[in-house]
Amino acid sequence: MQTPLGLIADLDLDSPQTAYDILAHDKHSIAEGMVVESLFDQIIEYIPKVVEGESAILLDVETFITRDPKNFGNAHAFVWARTKGEGLGRYLRALSKGFNVYLLEWCDLSASFKARVFQPGRPIEWFPLEKLVRELGHEHGERYEVTENVRNRDRQLGAFWGYLKESHGKYLKDRVALPRLLVNWGIQPWFKSVWNIDRVIILGGQIWALEVKHKFPYGEPGPLQFGLNVGEACMLRDLAKIGIKGFHAIVVKPYWDMNVGSSYLVSNYDVRDQALVLGMTIGKREIYRILARPSETSPAHTSVDGKKKPNYKPMPVTDFTTLSFLAKREEIAKRICLLLQGKLNERCEDDQLRALKIKK
Repeated sequence: MQTPLGLIADLDLDSPQTAYDILAHDKHSIAEGMVVESLFDQIIEYIPKVVEGESAILLDVETFITRDPKNFGNAHAFVWARTKGEGLGRYLRALSKGFNVYLLEWCDLSASFKARVFQPGRPIEWFPLEKLVRELGHEHGERYEVTENVRNRDRQLGAFWGYLKESHGKYLKDRVALPRLLVNWGIQPWFKSVWNIDRVIILGGQIWALEVKHKFPYGEPGPLQFGLNVGEACMLRDLAKIGIKGFHAIVVKPYWDMNVGSSYLVSNYDVRDQALVLGMTIGKREIYRILARPSETSPAHTSVDGKKKPNYKPMPVTDFTTLSFLAKREEIAKRICLLLQGKLNERCEDDQLRALKIKK
C-alpha cells in the first residue's frame, strides 16, 4: 500500500511519531473525534457489567461501508476484526444479508492487509486488499488529500500528544495508525465515499451499531437541532433493513463554538461535568422518518476532505434521550442499557442544553 509517508511496509508503525504523522494528513476533527470515541469506549466497557436481564458482547472490529460508484444500491462492508471473539460470526452473517462482506486481516510479516469474501460455506481464500479494491472500485486511485484550512496543527498536536498517545499506549498502532491507513489509502481512493461504524455491541438478541459525535446544536432561537449526514442516514437505513439497529450518541459541547476542540474533555473536569450525553435508538421507523425530512446543506469544513458541501437531515434535540454527564460513566452505561432495552423514555428539551451553554 502506498501512502504519503512511503510504502506501508517501510513505515515504523510502532512509533508514536509515525502514528501522529498519519493523523496529521486528516482533518483535526478526526483526531479530536478519536479522543471522544476513546472516552465513550470507557463508558460502553461498563455495559457488560451493568446490564440486567441480558448478555452484552462488545466486538473489537472496524467496519467501513462503501457503495459501487455506478450502483448506489450495491453496498460493500469491509470488516477488520482486530480480535476474533464471540459474536463476530453473528455480526458478519447479519451484514451479509444486505452487503457484500469482506473480512480483513492485518499481516505483520508482510506489513499488509489481506482480504477474503465472507460467505458461509465458501472455501476460505485470502488475497491482497489492493487486488480486491481495484476489482470493486471504479475510481482511479487518486491520492487522498484534505484541505489545509481543516487541518489545525495545534488541535492535532493537542489531541494526539495530549491524550491519544498515552490513552492507547502500546495499542497505538492498532487503534490509531492502521485504521487511518486502511480507510484513507487502502479503501477511500477507489470509492466516492466511505462511512464507518464506530462500535458494535450485541445486547441479548439484538445487534447495535454505535455512533458517537461531539458537537453543539444549531437553530437558535429554536427549535434546536442536530444534523445527520445523508450518507450515514442511508447506511443506517440499510442496516435497519437487515435487523441491525443504530444507537446515535452525542456528547454535547457546552461551548457552542466550532473553534473549540475536544481538549477540554480531558483537561477541565469541571467543564466535563457540563458535557451532557444524549442518545437515540434508530430502527426502521426512526430512520425512514428522518430520511423523509427535507435535506439541508452544511459548510465544506464538515466534509471528510474539507472540499465538498455535504447534505444532512435535521434531527430535533427532542428526538434524543438525556443520559447523563460525560464524567458519570457508569450511570451513562446503565441508562444506555435501559434505552436499548426500550425501558427509558426521557426526552431532551432545548432549555436543558441552553442552560449548560458556556460563553467564552
